[in-house]
Amino acid sequence: MSTYPAKVPVVIVGAGPTGLTAANLLAAYGVEAIVLDREPGPMNLPRAIVIDDEGARTMQVFGLDRTYIANTTPAIGSKYFADDGTCFAETGAGVQSYGFPKRQYIYQPEFEAALRDRLEEQAPGSLRFSSNVVDVETSSDGAVVTVEAADRTRHRIATQWVLACDGGRSPIRERLGIALSGNTYRQDWIVIDVSDDPDRSLFSKFFCSSIRPAVSVPAPNGGRRYEFMVLPGEDREKVLTPDFLAELLKPFRRYDERDVLRKTVYTFHARIAERFRHECILLMGDAAHLTPPFAGQGMNAGLRDAHNVAWKIAAAVGGADAAMLDTYDAERRGPAWDMILLAVTMGSFVMPSSSEELKFRDLLLKALEPFPGVRDYLIQMRFKPKPRYNAGLFLDLDQPTFEASLVGEMVPQPRIGSDARLLDDHLGEGFALVAQDEPGRRAIEQLQQSRLMSLPLSKVHFDRKALSGTADHARIARPLLTHRDQIMLIRPDRYCAAAFAPDRLRAELDRYSSLCSAATRARSSEMDAAVEMSASL
Repeated sequence: MSTYPAKVPVVIVGAGPTGLTAANLLAAYGVEAIVLDREPGPMNLPRAIVIDDEGARTMQVFGLDRTYIANTTPAIGSKYFADDGTCFAETGAGVQSYGFPKRQYIYQPEFEAALRDRLEEQAPGSLRFSSNVVDVETSSDGAVVTVEAADRTRHRIATQWVLACDGGRSPIRERLGIALSGNTYRQDWIVIDVSDDPDRSLFSKFFCSSIRPAVSVPAPNGGRRYEFMVLPGEDREKVLTPDFLAELLKPFRRYDERDVLRKTVYTFHARIAERFRHECILLMGDAAHLTPPFAGQGMNAGLRDAHNVAWKIAAAVGGADAAMLDTYDAERRGPAWDMILLAVTMGSFVMPSSSEELKFRDLLLKALEPFPGVRDYLIQMRFKPKPRYNAGLFLDLDQPTFEASLVGEMVPQPRIGSDARLLDDHLGEGFALVAQDEPGRRAIEQLQQSRLMSLPLSKVHFDRKALSGTADHARIARPLLTHRDQIMLIRPDRYCAAAFAPDRLRAELDRYSSLCSAATRARSSEMDAAVEMSASL
């Protein structure tokens, strides 16, 4: 007979990247959790193919940056081709502002295996397959999760928090009656993952045809992913037959069924849940939001959810006010929706589905030729939102001391010190105080406090000399100099929570703790506006 704990602080439903990342983060923070997945074992499907710099930075918290991430293949950019085969636009790799390449190619089964292995090292026995969650009963004390094991026995687990990482068709979300607002694309897409591909270039390639748009994306281990739009009138089953796929792939490679890792037809969605929290249940990843793939942000959005939630749950389990978890929705809703809109915009621009859209794009690019800066801004998608929150657990977010303030924003991650380690390796896993001048150094060294909201509080000092190096290195570090005369309070998810004068250190730490204790359960008007916006897409 299967055994389950009668009580555990956190139950995570779903053993995909979001759930496994949340479990690893909680283990790093010292919080016990159990991961339940209804499947008999890993799905081993190469769905996500890219991890971005923010996602890789999350892996750094529990050491996966030094193992799996260190062996991934960095992307070097993208190329966009017209119908006549000419490359009309190209993007580069970009600066590693957050310590890692902006995009790294992954093979999802290998990535999930690395997450499972790391979880087993940190919290042995905490992952359970063949464990179907059939009910979640909430109360003022938390929840009771009923799980059915492979032998059909049922077990009840008392818990403080339930993280619903159970996918786009989330049974938990559906049982709660939480609707997904937004839109579903009319066009389906054929997705083919292959091994032993002759194209070993590290560019993503967008074939922006008005007839049948297509995408070619590098994959690890000599593989590649091909995507083709399904045209009106084409049958979903017929388009996956060998003869049909061979014709589609003819311009790229010879079709060989033995090389096919996966072939499927996808319907793309741009949707977001009307709320991310119901009492002690938090919707995360695809259970909370669904995005088209054009910006490569589906899985990465779930990793951001995991980092945002995990440290707050660790603080709440340790005794901080649980109302602070209301800020999960307030902080993540806007950025998640912005990324969905970015993917929709990219799809419309680089993958025109009609001759009218194609003509508009070409005319726009031609009109911008005298303005190369504006043209590059558009082509290179530099309008991608920065990792920044406009509400939540931050001090004086609406009245920054400096125009370039980092409060509310993910701080850059340069290499600092004589050993040139990445900044986060100095910050530790919890909160951190960062000083860059002598008054700041003295203030944080004199502070006796070593924990904040039940999490560790590190103290880091470096001066401007420690930030010197190559031009790119200096450019990455430059935003930190905005607060060179202040002390920065950095949250565990690497967002700047506050910045203040050294003589205000103790008072501002107290004020931040009070802010968290007073976190409101009411939705802000900005959140309501975001829901209305999603419904109108």
